[in-house]
Amino acid sequence: MKQMKILYLSMSREEYSPNYFPYLRSYIDQVKSPGTQVELRGTRVGRIDSFRFFEVLDWVSIMDSAIEAQEDGFDAIAIGNILDPALREARSMVDIPVLGLGETSMLTSCMMGSQFSLVGVNPYFGGRFEENVAKYGLRERLASIECMGLTPHELDACFSDPDGRQKAIDSFTAAARASLDKGAEVVIPAGGRLTAFLNAVNIREVDGAPLLDGTVSLVAAVEAAVRVHRQSGSFVSRRRLYARAPEASIRQAGAEYAQGYHVPALARLAAGDTSN
Repeated sequence: MKQMKILYLSMSREEYSPNYFPYLRSYIDQVKSPGTQVELRGTRVGRIDSFRFFEVLDWVSIMDSAIEAQEDGFDAIAIGNILDPALREARSMVDIPVLGLGETSMLTSCMMGSQFSLVGVNPYFGGRFEENVAKYGLRERLASIECMGLTPHELDACFSDPDGRQKAIDSFTAAARASLDKGAEVVIPAGGRLTAFLNAVNIREVDGAPLLDGTVSLVAAVEAAVRVHRQSGSFVSRRRLYARAPEASIRQAGAEYAQGYHVPALARLAAGDTSN
């Protein structure tokens, strides 16, 4: 079987996640197929991922990386953030499969139980979780959304801080149990960093309810999507939601947008140059 080359995008940067990134890189190497090459890359800034305004600014980096990945011969893109930032926008510009951690986790959980819950790190994510659940048509499958009351960077520190580690475990367990009381059968740790932390401390279930491993689900789903793409010759529909801009529009407006928002891959696309 032909080898696969996948770009795995995080919404953070290694310098702001000194514990999470090394663990994630190692864990991806464990769960990917032997013939799959996965490159882990953060966003250009990726410093404050709790707030919507800063999240959207980091979308530019994700979209540029998506275009560049197709130019460079990657077979697929995994957006490893539970909020699925720029997922639809990236799909509308590239032909290779683009999958997100949030959508993949929710759809996978629907095969594991009748209702799922999302347990996030802090309450700033809650509203965006609700939006995405509705966007994916899964409101009836959602039991609840809970939060732990930490920031992503506080959780990152828990990888190496024994006192903080136990506090995070207790906080997650309490939130997961609250979701089980509301009918959840599957608990989704809502975030790549949270999933990595729970794997690091070997917590895989709470009171008999499985914790969905979003990282494994995403990597496996992306590999499957590449096989579908190779077999069928296409993956994303261009009919409506993911309609791609006409080449004439890309050439006319692409260069201006590329310069204004620093999107070099778009500039190359607009110029018809796919060499770096």
